[in-house]
Amino acid sequence: MKKLGKVSVIARNGNLLVKTSKPYRIGTPVVDQQIKRLGKIVDVIGPVRAPFIVVNTKGIGKQLKIGDVLYLMDKQPQRSTSSKRSKRPPPKKYHKTSSNRKKPTKR
Repeated sequence: MKKLGKVSVIARNGNLLVKTSKPYRIGTPVVDQQIKRLGKIVDVIGPVRAPFIVVNTKGIGKQLKIGDVLYLMDKQPQRSTSSKRSKRPPPKKYHKTSSNRKKPTKR
């Protein structure tokens, strides 16, 4: 878990404006101290040296307070690998048929 920054503004729709030290990738999941997922980064605004991150929380952000610290999830949870499907289908097997017939020849 990496520290994202402190909540600066809470919008009516639940979006959060977080002051941070450097810009992060859009789509990165954002969590609180209890590792409860709050939302994801949807925009980076402001100057590069002191950017603000917009976090879309879909209404969950109304429970937070200004000054709360948010964190980034470094790694996504691993998907189960029980089904070992490859992306390509296996090659088709062609059966050779033997026949006693001769191929017609052109004269």
